[in-house]
Amino acid sequence: MDAKLTAVLGSIFMFGILENLFPFFQYKQSFYKRISHNFALGVLNAIATSLTTILLLKWVWQQNIWLGLFQGIKPLWLVGILSFFLLDAYLYFWHRLMHVWPIAWRFHRVHHTEMSMNISTAYRFHTVEVLLSNLPKIFLIWLFGIRPIHAVVYELVFTIIVVFHHSNWHLPYRVDKVLSYLIVTPNYHRLHHSQIVKETNSNYASLLSVWDRVFQTFGYSRNPQTIKIGLIEETKELGVVRLLKLPF
Repeated sequence: MDAKLTAVLGSIFMFGILENLFPFFQYKQSFYKRISHNFALGVLNAIATSLTTILLLKWVWQQNIWLGLFQGIKPLWLVGILSFFLLDAYLYFWHRLMHVWPIAWRFHRVHHTEMSMNISTAYRFHTVEVLLSNLPKIFLIWLFGIRPIHAVVYELVFTIIVVFHHSNWHLPYRVDKVLSYLIVTPNYHRLHHSQIVKETNSNYASLLSVWDRVFQTFGYSRNPQTIKIGLIEETKELGVVRLLKLPF
């Protein structure tokens, strides 16, 4: 079992148990109905990614014509830190673009139609968005010469954190708030999934919360239990086919 699959299954298992033992919002749906459509999308996206993104990355790391802007920087750990911050900053700006560009929002709103946030929400993305989001990332990996080990480390940490902050785990308020100074937490991200547009257009960070603070898009609710999740115009749960057709 490779590291990515281990991170996926491990985070789903761990935070899945925690959100059911200590739920923040009380669920109205069965476990199967909550997760089935989202994980089906996740599997579809994983297959699509493996057929496109992984092949492109292999080409980038095998070519030796251009070694990247990070070439020559030492020590190696510094390159790793720079790579980590670069990839995370990219995801911040990509996520922000998904909200401010109308045609991009048509696809990203698939993620925001979720009305009962849980671990599977981390995989509720339209396939077109997933594939397109990887293209600029591959370009950055090529441009800066980000090494495979550094890209993999970032991907593993991201995989775990994204399940963590989408989970319905009821962390104590103070613990959540302290952690939010460093990483995206459940309460931090719940505000982003609010039905209130002003709140939705905040907290774009995916892993490190520093980007929202630097670019003044940070928000933190004093009463997260009052947040209403989802989109006002979408009042019913949507199946996989409906989710894929939603942008069109």
